[in-house]
Amino acid sequence: MLKTKNTKHISVTIPVSRKAAYEYLSEPKNFPEWASGLCKSISPLGNGEWSIDSPMGKLTAKFTDKNQYGILDHYVIFSPENISYNPLRIIGNGEGSELIFTLFQTEGMTLEKFEEDSNWIKKDLEELKGILIKKFAL
Repeated sequence: MLKTKNTKHISVTIPVSRKAAYEYLSEPKNFPEWASGLCKSISPLGNGEWSIDSPMGKLTAKFTDKNQYGILDHYVIFSPENISYNPLRIIGNGEGSELIFTLFQTEGMTLEKFEEDSNWIKKDLEELKGILIKKFAL
């Protein structure tokens, strides 16, 4: 049997059009406004990589190119051997949108840390929801 990781799908319903939300979310420079668990500041490095000042120190991130499918995945690079894949999707929900983040429990991560990270992501998504409502409310 193939080995899999524990996952949590953390979502938030946003009363903002998918298109407007996607345009905001697909711009890495906006991450410090809402992703406190990942990013205090961010700057481009070139080659599609970004330098992130994070609560865990200086990291590198790579973001999915803009696309028509609502895919907003990003990779956090702790070291060449330790890369965290973070799937993020935005889908239409009526006239608004649904943002869905998939959190993987990484090797060596305790259940307590997994739950802590899940709660932090939920807090960040709620923060994002508030920002998007202020910017683009229907």
